[in-house]
Amino acid sequence: MSPEFPYQLVAFFDKSPEIGEGVYQGEKGWYPQLTVKRRFTYVDAIEDMVIEKIREFFATIKPITVVTGGLEQPERMPVRVLPIINSDELKDLHLKFIAHMGEKMHSRFPERDGENYMPHITAEYGGKFVIDVGEYSHATFTITSVCLIKDRDDGDSQVVTFIPIGMNK
Repeated sequence: MSPEFPYQLVAFFDKSPEIGEGVYQGEKGWYPQLTVKRRFTYVDAIEDMVIEKIREFFATIKPITVVTGGLEQPERMPVRVLPIINSDELKDLHLKFIAHMGEKMHSRFPERDGENYMPHITAEYGGKFVIDVGEYSHATFTITSVCLIKDRDDGDSQVVTFIPIGMNK
């Protein structure tokens, strides 16, 4: 993983890792998740400042309902995914989050932000299914927290902190 863009902001569904636990290659395997913001860094800030800035934003947001579709292979992706059916709401959240974080946030993949952001759950990675597709396809979930994860040296990412959604609502 790129040490220049160590962070991702994700939402887990019914299963969540512990603080410090790996989210892709850990003892319990791959945790199903929706990425709110892919690989980014926050210039000239210590991690606590990044966390506080994220907390400020999500304190004003209502919990999010997510509806998944069936397994598909998007043309622009090398993996099979479960798309998010109500993606307009998540695209709006994604854009507002980027605006809130401001110019100090830099993305490793700016071409996948904004209108090109495609909310989904990765179902297959490296030619293998990493989640139980039947359990997560054509389902509805309510997201009540997001999670800041950070790359580590072994190629996995680990949980830094969970941030509740809607604490000021």
